[in-house]
Amino acid sequence: ILNHRRAMPSEADFSKVRSTLHSLVRDWSAEGATERQQCYEPLLIELGRRFPKAGSQVRVLVPGAGLGRLALEIAARGYSAQGNEFSYHMLLVSNFILNGGATESESIEIQPFIDQPSNLRQAADRLRILRIPDVAPSSLLGPALNSNRPPPDFSMAAGEFLSVYQDQHDAWSAVVSCFFIDTAPNILQYIDAIYRLLQPGGTWINLGPLLYHWVPNEICLIPENHDDRYNQSIEIAYDELKHAILKRGFSIEREQWTHCNYTSNPSSMMRTNYDCILFTAIKPVAS
Repeated sequence: ILNHRRAMPSEADFSKVRSTLHSLVRDWSAEGATERQQCYEPLLIELGRRFPKAGSQVRVLVPGAGLGRLALEIAARGYSAQGNEFSYHMLLVSNFILNGGATESESIEIQPFIDQPSNLRQAADRLRILRIPDVAPSSLLGPALNSNRPPPDFSMAAGEFLSVYQDQHDAWSAVVSCFFIDTAPNILQYIDAIYRLLQPGGTWINLGPLLYHWVPNEICLIPENHDDRYNQSIEIAYDELKHAILKRGFSIEREQWTHCNYTSNPSSMMRTNYDCILFTAIKPVAS
């Protein structure tokens, strides 16, 4: 008989379920279109500017891909795209959405804000239903599938970013990171890894805040939440991050501050929003 205490989900599990539900709204609902326009569209525009001729020879890595929408949008534009995700909860749901679980638009009902009892304008808002996906993944790839180009090269790789790609060198034309780099216990390791992964002359396009995920707090003092990554956390300001990127060998071609909401509930009295940094960093041709 399975031990009852071991079988009970932890608060961390509940938190990841809530995050996954909110990410479904962001990535795969019509209501999330505003956030996708704020966060994904600038990255897609910049990718198109750097690589105006899409094709399978342009290999794009999307670490921290979540539920896969950004990586799929990149593939739909004709690039070879691979998303990487570590969260088991995100991987389960993205697998369902991307691999046949959502073959028709708005075919699935969810109540993603049932966990939010505060800041309600109306009592019914907590239970309101959203339909996903706003577009079937296969339909999103439709223009690429019907073009004269080869079929889109799209994949998802499961696992921790540094571990999955530890043996790759000069392998990717571009790395596109969105709300990702602050998930690192040591952000300097991410900079090193991205530099190593990019081909000479490759492009790193990043958008996001610096909400470091492994800052020690009272949660990490609970024995069941113990994780050595809390002890490894390095939190640096953007000017320090920029200095580290330049010292690693990148040149920074573009910087822009942009306002982004993040998994917000449009019906709520409270929103989460950031002034994000959008930058384009280039690895030198001779490195």
